[in-house]
Amino acid sequence: MIRFVPRVIELYSSSMSMIQSKFRHATTVRYILHLWPLPLLFLIAQITMRLTGNSDFLGLSLRTSGIDLSLFLLFFILAAAWVYWPMSHIMRHQSLGTGQSRLDYAMMAQLPWRALKAYFVTGAIFGTCLIILLLVLSELSGNAPLTFRIVISLVLSVYFSTLVLAPALGVAITVHYGLILRLSQTPNTAPANTSGNWSPVYSLTDSSHRPWLVFMVTGLIPASLLAAFIFLVAGTEVEAEEHFIASQGLVLFTIYILASIWLVFLMSHSLKLVTNELAKGLQHLRHGRFDATVPVLTDDDLGELASGLNTALQGLKEREALKDSLAIAEEIQQGLLSEAPSDIPGYTFCAFEQSCYSVGGDYYDFIILPDGRMWLVIADVAGKGYPAALTVANLQAMLHVLAAENVPFEKAVDYINKALCRTLAGGRFVTLFMAKLQPQSHSLLWLNAGHVPPMLLRKSGVERLHASTPPLGLLPEIGIEPQRIELQPGDLLLAYTDGVTETHSVIGGDMGGEMFGDQRLADWLTIHRGSSLEDLPEDLLRTLKLFGQTTQEDDITLLCLQREES
Repeated sequence: MIRFVPRVIELYSSSMSMIQSKFRHATTVRYILHLWPLPLLFLIAQITMRLTGNSDFLGLSLRTSGIDLSLFLLFFILAAAWVYWPMSHIMRHQSLGTGQSRLDYAMMAQLPWRALKAYFVTGAIFGTCLIILLLVLSELSGNAPLTFRIVISLVLSVYFSTLVLAPALGVAITVHYGLILRLSQTPNTAPANTSGNWSPVYSLTDSSHRPWLVFMVTGLIPASLLAAFIFLVAGTEVEAEEHFIASQGLVLFTIYILASIWLVFLMSHSLKLVTNELAKGLQHLRHGRFDATVPVLTDDDLGELASGLNTALQGLKEREALKDSLAIAEEIQQGLLSEAPSDIPGYTFCAFEQSCYSVGGDYYDFIILPDGRMWLVIADVAGKGYPAALTVANLQAMLHVLAAENVPFEKAVDYINKALCRTLAGGRFVTLFMAKLQPQSHSLLWLNAGHVPPMLLRKSGVERLHASTPPLGLLPEIGIEPQRIELQPGDLLLAYTDGVTETHSVIGGDMGGEMFGDQRLADWLTIHRGSSLEDLPEDLLRTLKLFGQTTQEDDITLLCLQREES
């Protein structure tokens, strides 16, 4: 018998495909046709009763059996129509283009619960009517008196069929049909019930409950009934009574086996449909197809898992888009940083910038003024990422406009400070070192607004250009006191941001988690007095690694100026 199951499944699938293509818009009809195992089981039960002689014992003719089958079909067709009526109404309006463009997923989630109520009530009514009809026909036939044991076996077999098997199959078929319907409505990413409190609507399809439901329907209840039948047979010595009870047990066993096979097939096939879609979602993740979605086919923990996969795919898609945006932003910010000039007689320049994120708050610039002089700028915006990068862009635009207008040095810094006071919020500020170089006179006018002191390496040693002005963007009125120095042959100016001196060594290492500090930087600069200016950034990064830097905690920016030896 087992070897014929795959063939039955194949015939079932092909027949359902033909039916669905024929009744494309008759959704209620399609749903009712999916319930064909119910009348088939009822017909098999009637045939088994007739073969065992129980039908003749109860006085059931072929005509009466036909009437019973017709009543069964009528009862359950009405129940199925009631179950599916809300969905049929929605789908009809959808096909006409006058209703929703997608399934009503709240109504879809209620289908299993509606099916359980409808088929249980219908089974109770039909089972009661069938028992009354059988008892009346048996009395009218006068074949044999109905004993208490015969009536009990008849009631048990009928009610087990109508109150247990029929509702269980009806719910399983409804769930399976719902999966097929949702798959046909893809893309389907309606959220599952994620409240964490499973209502009766959802608990029918909760994967943790299914094994217990299957055990109750196909194991515990049938085994208990068969044990009751054995007890009834063992307690009688009347041959006719014994034959009837045993035959009724055979009827029960036959439909129980067939119903169990079909019930397990439906549940396993439904589970396979869901897991196949989840597997496709994992394939989308594996191959980077983040614009794909996973159909949410159930309203249980598996549906929640599908929703989680969709959330993950959407998040990764947004992350990929963000990575593209960050790459563009990084490219734009790099475009804001000017190249070190190479055509200034008697001077060599070098600059370097490395952000700890895609974009950062460090900024340097070389701005040639209309009169041939040059502004050298290095700044550090409080904060990191996009907010700091936007401030850098604003600062760069203001500096270039002011330089093009040939605004005096002090007024340019004052204008920038007032503008930043208007635009910056939340206590944010900008530290700035700005200098104006006169190449012909070798004069350097400089101003330090809260920035880490640049280092001027001379033959006599290292001088630090300390801040005399608070950071920009905090106070609208600040004292601007630029200072002037004369650059001697061989003098080297190193301006940097605090990402250099605040670099930490490995925790627990030889340095005990110390910061690199400005003294180590001064010593390093002294050692590299005769080095090429272009080699200084790479050598400094290598020195920081040897010091014990494992991760870059802040943006690192350098700006170097050296007067050549005469």
